[in-house]
Amino acid sequence: MNRKDYKKMMDKIEPDERMKYRIIQGVRLSNKNTNTKMSVSRNRINRLVKATAGLAAIACIGIVIALTSNNESSPTVTSQNRGPNVNMVNDSQSVTIPKIELPNESSAKADMIGLIVYKGNIYTQTGTSISPEIAKQLRGDQLGRSKAGIDEWSTSADYTELASNIGQMDVFSVKGYDTDFRIMSYLEVEGQIYAELYEHLNGITIAKGEDLIGKLHLKDHIESVKWQDFNNWNNGGKTFTDLQVNQILEQFITALYEAKPVAGYQLYKAGIYESGTENQKFLYLKLQDQTEVKLRLFKDGNYVSYANADVFLQVDAATFDALWEQM
Repeated sequence: MNRKDYKKMMDKIEPDERMKYRIIQGVRLSNKNTNTKMSVSRNRINRLVKATAGLAAIACIGIVIALTSNNESSPTVTSQNRGPNVNMVNDSQSVTIPKIELPNESSAKADMIGLIVYKGNIYTQTGTSISPEIAKQLRGDQLGRSKAGIDEWSTSADYTELASNIGQMDVFSVKGYDTDFRIMSYLEVEGQIYAELYEHLNGITIAKGEDLIGKLHLKDHIESVKWQDFNNWNNGGKTFTDLQVNQILEQFITALYEAKPVAGYQLYKAGIYESGTENQKFLYLKLQDQTEVKLRLFKDGNYVSYANADVFLQVDAATFDALWEQM
């Protein structure tokens, strides 16, 4: 298999979320004066994920990075830890996801997530997809050109403006979105477009769902919806079921904007990813600008998660159940 064929194969692979979250939360380094959190996720050219109905086997390939969390290795929560209970409600009014800081020294402990450094912040691969044709339409102002070279031996000195591990690509703003939240890598070769969205989902405080979901512009912008059950997703299937854009969906989106945040590590410890395959579904929202947002729903506790954001949003039970029953 040549390199081109290998890359095509890797592009089709989805990671197992439970394993990914376990690595993100569980793998840490200790330096002399700081705690270092591993940021781990799918990298299209260095991760092989084989999913089966009840088991995901991951073979990690290649480059590695350690990213330092500011102050704590887990999100800051203002309420006390209430113990393992997936149905728990976070009584705090906010969850702060620490800013990812640059490593002081090189490391080789975990897969590198696709990233770009922009204005001193790290933007990572996201849960919103975009087609090549739409990417061309949504290109805003050119912000520069990414630089290659970030690898397992990189230190903070290497993380200069637009440093990346994706190679050399033009970087643009995205029409309709704040560059503090979202940017786009874009490359056009012989008429073939390669584009991907990157988002800044760290160093932010979530007081309610709108502080995260509001950045995606879901309200009043949904064109179509489909969903997928866990087993189909886990096996890499492409079977989806259409869902009506109706009052029930609109009420769900409104409730999502008002949802209570719960720190990701709390629910992971409580076993949210072990809550049963029948209790997890994936919602795909295609917006009017043709971007597609993927949300993961957990029936046990009425939780919703997005991309790599280390927080869950708890929707009120009646609104969540009404949408769930339509699936």
